[in-house]
Amino acid sequence: MVEIKKKEQLTICLSDRLDASNAEAADAVVMEAVKDLDTDVLIDVSELKYISSAGLRIVLNIAKNTKAVGKEALLHGAKGEVKEIFRLSGFLTFLKEI
Repeated sequence: MVEIKKKEQLTICLSDRLDASNAEAADAVVMEAVKDLDTDVLIDVSELKYISSAGLRIVLNIAKNTKAVGKEALLHGAKGEVKEIFRLSGFLTFLKEI
């Protein structure tokens, strides 16, 4: 569901499904990881199969936290339906896709 890695930048790996059934738990992990943020954040969704509005809210919170400290949120690996959800929701206008 959520894996956190920190090297030169913080990497948040989202996998499987991110929806209302697991968003609260995922949000707690992610918000702890972005607390006291001092690097850019790479959001890796290459293994994400589905994201609902509850999951999008988590991604939005990551983007807000990074912007608040002058860092950048980067999106990696979006494909298929997940990419289309990010595009239709307007998230690709404020997340840099790499």
